[in-house]
Amino acid sequence: MAVAALLALLVSLAGFFAMRSRVPVARVLEVGGISWTEGSAAPESGRVPAAVPLEFGRGYLRLGFPSGAEVTLEGPCRFRLDENEALSVLHGRASVHTPEGAEGFRIDTPGGRFVDLGTEFGLAVGSDGSAPVVLTEVFKGEVEVQSSPRDSTRLTVGESRALVRESGRPTLLASLDESPVTLVNHREVRRGSSAEDGNLALGKPVFSPGYCTRPHGSVFPPDNLTDGRLDDGGVPGDWSFWLAPDGVGGEFTVDLLKVETVGRLSLQNTDNRGIGDRGTAAFEAYGSLDNKSFFPLVAAELPRVVAERGEGFPFHDFHFDPVGVRYVKIVVIRHFRHPARAADDPHQSGGLNEIRIFAR
Repeated sequence: MAVAALLALLVSLAGFFAMRSRVPVARVLEVGGISWTEGSAAPESGRVPAAVPLEFGRGYLRLGFPSGAEVTLEGPCRFRLDENEALSVLHGRASVHTPEGAEGFRIDTPGGRFVDLGTEFGLAVGSDGSAPVVLTEVFKGEVEVQSSPRDSTRLTVGESRALVRESGRPTLLASLDESPVTLVNHREVRRGSSAEDGNLALGKPVFSPGYCTRPHGSVFPPDNLTDGRLDDGGVPGDWSFWLAPDGVGGEFTVDLLKVETVGRLSLQNTDNRGIGDRGTAAFEAYGSLDNKSFFPLVAAELPRVVAERGEGFPFHDFHFDPVGVRYVKIVVIRHFRHPARAADDPHQSGGLNEIRIFAR
């Protein structure tokens, strides 16, 4: 009887430890400027809870797995730890690094599965409003893209694709809205919180006569200008910057919601994700109390963005005599063009990443 009891205990313990070995494990290695969404768990140290959807709006989170694989997630991001050496990214950007011996680590997305074959690669998981759009680029090694249970494609270093649905079928495209697919390796990027103290524009409504809209989630509305997300970030359907309609400089107006004393504008330009066909070259700024009668604040020029991929874009400050305004209008009077395209190419326009407005 004693022997039988001991055997039963051993079987029970073996089952317990076998079950524990199947519990997904990931640990938080680093956080920066993170802002967790209300209602989400907020693991900033220790283990990440398994099978629990997690979401953060800003900042970055770096996770480590037992194999040595590391994943850097950039907000806004929704993700879930599903299995050992596997992660689901439902929305947002991810950069994956796996050392030798960690091959087979995978990222699941609403558009398909991405299996690491010993490499570094990036993902941007978004939507076109009706179907998922997933961008990927291989920084080192190889990645297997499984767009369906029967369809898979291997990508090697330097290759990038957009995984979209066309005519109801998953399709890999080398370009998106006539532009090459490009991503930043956020494993090498560390972002702290932005210097927003005193920024009267943060989160305020912005309206514009128009903005650039193209297929597969390439939509760039004016409310991106005050969302606090910088450097051409975001994903399809949720980009962080504003672009004017094709072929025009464009304009937009920020509503501060009440009369404020303002004396400085701080602007971050865009180059449309490194494509270089959009951006503000010269502008005029106006103020108003009623959104009907406007008076000039400042007129100036902005340089073209020249940052290397992964570097932060600079802000440029423009001072003027402090004045009371509720509305601030920016009119782009000259915009950048792609240097290799014809002057009449329609795929160019004004654009801007972010506007900050300060009292002084």
